[in-house]
Amino acid sequence: MSLRLRFEPRLRSVGAGEIVLRIAFGVLLALAAGGVVIAMSGHDPVTAYQALFRGGFGSRMAFEGTLNKAVPIGLCALGIALASRAQLTNIGGEGQFYFGAFTATAIGLAMPEATPGWIAIPAVLMAGIIGGGLWALIAAVPKALFGVNEILSTLMLNYICMLWVGYLVRGPWADPMAYSFPYSPPIIDNAQMMPLVGSLHGGLLLLIVATIGVALVDRGSRWGYELRVSGDAPEAARYGGISASAVIISALCFSGAMAGLAGAVELSTTGRLQLGLSPGYGFMGILVAWLAGGRALPILFVSIFYAGLLNGGFSLQVSRVPSSISTILQALILIFVLAAVTLSQYRLRIYRSEAQS
Repeated sequence: MSLRLRFEPRLRSVGAGEIVLRIAFGVLLALAAGGVVIAMSGHDPVTAYQALFRGGFGSRMAFEGTLNKAVPIGLCALGIALASRAQLTNIGGEGQFYFGAFTATAIGLAMPEATPGWIAIPAVLMAGIIGGGLWALIAAVPKALFGVNEILSTLMLNYICMLWVGYLVRGPWADPMAYSFPYSPPIIDNAQMMPLVGSLHGGLLLLIVATIGVALVDRGSRWGYELRVSGDAPEAARYGGISASAVIISALCFSGAMAGLAGAVELSTTGRLQLGLSPGYGFMGILVAWLAGGRALPILFVSIFYAGLLNGGFSLQVSRVPSSISTILQALILIFVLAAVTLSQYRLRIYRSEAQS
């Protein structure tokens, strides 16, 4: 008699709570592996982690900065996650972010100075939503009509949009008072989002509302059902009368609209369009959506954690630890969390088999 080991897929669905536990387990493994890397580089892991925590969560000001940075990351991640329900991969969050910021800037510059804030801020945010959705539509229509790969089209559109923004802030929209820096003129004051508490701005409320909205779509809406059926069983969806083209266009446009909203929020808080408006929020959203298993509530917490890593990276330099350690930790967390989530979808079974003579 011999024993054989075999990995078998689990048949039951995974809840949001279990996903959070898997993420936490993967993060702990990543921190342990990161400590080894830090020690091998000649630095003290305890000092590095203390500086990382202090920069991201160690004070009220640091935590408020982390929450502010989590807003664009989380909004992009929510849109990417919802598109993935239909088995669509949106790599264009960065371009959609910038196009949303561009359309929001156009509205913010065009409005009269006397426009009240209760009109100006919603107008700027809505312009960002529409802009991001329209930019995603450029990739959605070829995908729906001709089956063009949305991964390539959304990725290429990123560079087109960033070059367009670069042209604007160095050319027609260049602020003569910016001393040759690539900035646009500031939008009107009433369109700029003021801090609610300390340095914390109202974008966090938008992220929470968006998280609840995506969770409700997942928990029983007709559109959420159509997204899942079209992604998991396209033939069954077609037989049931679900339009594949409508699902593709609506999912990608919603994903782009969320990234566009993130761009509008950043534009409203910084006050002007600039090339450095995003340090890569659209790409970070992809990582956060994957790390959170595509679930709305875990995305909220993972985006805050990820933003804390970004903020903490600046504090590492003060402690004479290379800030690249933060980037290494991000990569390790991605690897270990994805491994934990993937392996937990299987169970190890032991089989007994009779030895053949």
